[in-house]
Amino acid sequence: MEAKKIVKAEIISNRPIATNIMEMKLQVPEVSSLAKPGQFVNVYMDDKSLILPRPISICDADDNVLTLIYAIVGKGSLWMSECTVGQEIRVSTPMGNGFDLSGLKEGDTALLIGGGIGSCPLLKTAKILKDKGVKLNVAIGFRDEPFLEEEFKALGANVVVATDSGRVGYHGTALAAAMDNGMDCDHWFTCGPKIMLKFVAKEAMARGKDAQVSMEERMGCGYGACVGCVVDILEKGAEAPVRKKVCKDGPVFLGSEVFFNE
Repeated sequence: MEAKKIVKAEIISNRPIATNIMEMKLQVPEVSSLAKPGQFVNVYMDDKSLILPRPISICDADDNVLTLIYAIVGKGSLWMSECTVGQEIRVSTPMGNGFDLSGLKEGDTALLIGGGIGSCPLLKTAKILKDKGVKLNVAIGFRDEPFLEEEFKALGANVVVATDSGRVGYHGTALAAAMDNGMDCDHWFTCGPKIMLKFVAKEAMARGKDAQVSMEERMGCGYGACVGCVVDILEKGAEAPVRKKVCKDGPVFLGSEVFFNE
């Protein structure tokens, strides 16, 4: 695997797409050409009071442009939201192990379930699956205000939107929306809150499938040194779970192996 490095990226757009949700596009060939679905990058702040980088999932990467979608939740993401077009920021090359799409082929069906900001890494995943001739079913859930719906539809995906409030689309969870719309598929992929991943993994296994789940544990360093993002993984044949780092060993794991201890 190629060593990770930090490169400069030029901001070509940075705009709100929903309440407290921003889309940032970066001109950065060194990153976009390497990006795989499910990976993330570290974004480094120029503010000396913000020492730790912010890990952001790769939403898309095409034509030398990297697309990141992030929620404004703290000082780091607020700093990002205030960056302007033409400004240079520092980002890492792609990190982590993404979704394994090698076993999918033309004619297969895939179910992609996203929760909130966790819907973002599923977009590049969907693009690659479309190129493979895989039929796409997408269920994305939000508290109240959806985004990315049109981008998934543009890929020819069968899309259902769910909201907790019921203001838009299905009133309930993305998983419930998918099941109520008959979206059981050959392959399952999901990213979002841990409790959502738990129920998606359980539902997939009940249907004889094994979902690939992308974990959203809080990270410190983002490259495996601080051990701040460990999860329990019950490997096949093992009697007890072992600790794995989401940033380095993941963020994608098999749902059947994640020890959901909540």
